[in-house]
Amino acid sequence: MSAGYEALATKAKAIYGRRITRQDLERIAGMRSVHEVLSELRQLPGWSHAAEHLPQDALLTRATLETALRKQIRQEYLSLLAFVPHKDRKIMEFPILRAEMDEILAALRHLHASIYKEVEPLPPAFLSHTRVDVQALHRCTTFDGLVEATRGSIYHDALERLRSPGDALPDYGVTEALLNGVYYRHLQGIIRRKYDGDVRRILEKSVGSQVDMLNLMHILRMKRYFPQEDNYLPVLLPYHYKLKPQMIHAMCAAPTGEAVLELAQQTPYGRVFDRDCGEDLNHLYIATLYRASRHQLMMGKASIYSAVALMNLREFELKAVVSAVEAAKYQMALNPSILDMMDR
Repeated sequence: MSAGYEALATKAKAIYGRRITRQDLERIAGMRSVHEVLSELRQLPGWSHAAEHLPQDALLTRATLETALRKQIRQEYLSLLAFVPHKDRKIMEFPILRAEMDEILAALRHLHASIYKEVEPLPPAFLSHTRVDVQALHRCTTFDGLVEATRGSIYHDALERLRSPGDALPDYGVTEALLNGVYYRHLQGIIRRKYDGDVRRILEKSVGSQVDMLNLMHILRMKRYFPQEDNYLPVLLPYHYKLKPQMIHAMCAAPTGEAVLELAQQTPYGRVFDRDCGEDLNHLYIATLYRASRHQLMMGKASIYSAVALMNLREFELKAVVSAVEAAKYQMALNPSILDMMDR
């Protein structure tokens, strides 16, 4: 299955070869001014292009930083597509599908709060692939308008089911979980229809592990922050990989977060939760997927997953860079989980 994918894997490894290192992150986090941070970012091969488009010190916010960094990732994604065989284009739509979901959820937040918080603009090449009418989403003033703007996308039918008399807005958390469910079901369907052998196994492991880890995190958060709730289904993804339904039910019935962690240690993900997770669940999730993607990109056979792994790695690295810049800007310690994730 690796034949024909060598050029794609080489391109992906070349992009990843310009990645930021643990030492880079420590150096950025220890700087004393945003000016120093910007100067440093311009010297880093992996993010120098994005850094050239960042504003001056006083205007550098988390939103503008994320926008510039993600714009570079999306340009890298588009450059990878030239190496992707036609039969793999469907699975490689996942960054576009995630961007569509971000736009839909931003529009729903706008309807709930009557304040539109712009997500980073999609590049023209993304807009040419998306089936969501992004401009209509920005203009919509009702949930009916939001639903109509998604017609033709994978999310439309799910949103259609959330319509109610009087155009009442659906619960945001339920909608987010529903759209994530649609997204993962769509990817799983592509994998089952188009792939077999080792590539199918790797793709199923990547998607399945994400679903399992997200469900585990949702259960832990519910136990910690909403202990009075007893209906977990609205926030859980309706899919299972290695966390089987009986284990999910046992975790939901567990009396505390600590009891959930004890059950988690009996699953294939037990080594991830072999210590006190504290409030660091998101970093734990990212670090686990980062290491798995890095191992497959650098050590696995060349396949379409070489490109999938790179996109995962760059997205995780973006989060690490943002955290390091904010640590410097606000003179805070950088979360050690981020450093542990990166190469030593």
